[in-house]
Order: sequence, then C-alpha cells, then structure tokens
Amino acid sequence: MMVKIKKEEKAPQPLVAKPMRKKVLVRAPGALEKFGYWLASKFPTLEHKLLLADIRKEPHEYMISAFMLSLLSSVLFGVLVFFFVLAFNHMMFKPKYLLTFLTTPVVFFLFFGMWLAYPDVRAKKRARDIDKDIVFAGRHIVIALKSGVPLFDALVGVTQDYGQVSEEFRKIVEKVSLGEPMTQAMREVANNNPSKAFRRVVLQMVNALVSGSDVADALDAILDQVAQEQLIQMKEYGQKLNPFSMFFMLFGIVFPSLGVVFFTIVLSMAGGVGESLAGVLLPVVFVTLVGVQFSFMSAMESSRPKVVL
Repeated sequence: MMVKIKKEEKAPQPLVAKPMRKKVLVRAPGALEKFGYWLASKFPTLEHKLLLADIRKEPHEYMISAFMLSLLSSVLFGVLVFFFVLAFNHMMFKPKYLLTFLTTPVVFFLFFGMWLAYPDVRAKKRARDIDKDIVFAGRHIVIALKSGVPLFDALVGVTQDYGQVSEEFRKIVEKVSLGEPMTQAMREVANNNPSKAFRRVVLQMVNALVSGSDVADALDAILDQVAQEQLIQMKEYGQKLNPFSMFFMLFGIVFPSLGVVFFTIVLSMAGGVGESLAGVLLPVVFVTLVGVQFSFMSAMESSRPKVVL
C-alpha cells in the first residue's frame, strides 16, 4: 500500500518592497553661479585667502556675495545722490543728474575692492589674535609633556582659555579624533593658518614627531625664539612712536588750529560772501579734522604688536 507523503507547505512570505534607488539630481549651475565661477577664476589666490581668514565659503559663493552687496550699496548711494541733486538743483552744473551716473559705478568698484580686501584684513586680525596667546599656549603644552602627559592630551588641554589659539588646536584635536594621523592634521591646520608663529610652533612639533626626538625640548626652543621676536617687535613699536607723535602734533593739532584761525580772519574781511562761505567751509573743516584725528589714532593702534609679554 503506497503512502503518499505530503510535501511540507511553505508559509507564504510577506511581500517586501524592493528598495528604490534614489535618483541624485545634479543641478546645473544657474547664470549667477556661472558668473560667480567666472569671477573666482580671475582671482586664483582667493581660495587660500578664504582659508587663512577662516571664511567658510567657496570662492564662487564669496564672489557672488561680494558682487551683490557691492551692487546694492552702489544703487543705494546712487539714489541718495539723486535726491541730493533734486534738493540742491540750483547749485548743480548744467548736465542734471550726471553726478548720479558718475558716482554709482565708482562706488560699486570701491565696495567691490573692499570686499576683495576683506579676507586679507581678517587674516591679519586672526594672525594678531593668535600671536597674542601662542607663547602661553605653547608653554602649557611643554609643561604637560614634561609631566608625562601624551601629546594628544596636551593638545586637548589648550583647546580652552587661549582665545583664537584654542580654536586652532581644537581643529587639530577634531581631525585626530576622526581618525586622521596627527602629523597630517597638524600640517593641514598649520598651512591654513595666517600666523607665522603658530606655523613655526606646530611644524616644529611635527618635525620632532617624525624624527622621534623630544617634542617638549624642540617646542621649548622655538617658543624662546618666538618670545624674543615679539619683544623686538615691541621695542621697534616704541621707537616708531616718537616720529609718529611729532607728525600727529603737526598735522592733527598745530596746522589745523593755525589754518582755522587764518581762514576765519580772511573770511571775516570778505564781508557777506565770507560769512556764507564760512557757513559751508567750517563744517567741512571740522569733519576733516575729525577724520585726520581718527586716521592717526587708527594707524597707531593698528601698528601696535598685539602681544602680551
């Protein structure tokens, strides 16, 4: 007698939807973006300048922002000049509103040049802020290394309380934490840093790591050199103050005072015409004096080495 063996029935498997492949849409650059790429190609060093200034924008994005802000500023200035021409139409020359069309492009190029120079200005400011604390942060690392602390932990210890220097060492710590070799991370941060002192300090540690020498001794030697150079900078600044003060006294106090007295006497002798001219010239002279005073003070402050000894 034949016994039929029933085949085991497989349970019906639930239908599983196959994962759909996401289509990555590559957006073609628009006209404004193409224009930004074209502008950025005219300034090949802009990318490195943005890195030194710690401006986290692509070169074409920065050029688009600079162009649009310059255009907006020039248009606003042109509108102000236009209304000024309307208000004082009787004082203007014959070709009406020509002043508006002449000043607008000039203002545009002035603002555009200012935005092009902004990364350099910001990079110099960053360098001054870093130079102020680099010696103290380096001494902290030396003390930690001589106490037996590993180099990575010593770098972590200076990621706070040292201003802009802490920000730079924090970049190194973040790169190393993400798996990047320490020497490579230190080189990358040093190459994108505007401070010569910081680059020398970090690259000295890199050379000591590569050669296998004592990092603390190498770092201590380079810090002594940096501190000595900062002391020389302060002495040079002190020597510059004497002639600078003399020029300030002449062009900021003596000549303006004598000039105002002289013009006041001359205009008082001119009668009614002199009074009308005095009402226009005296405010201009006052604004000019304020500008001269501010320029001298700004120059003195900007030339001062921002170091603490």
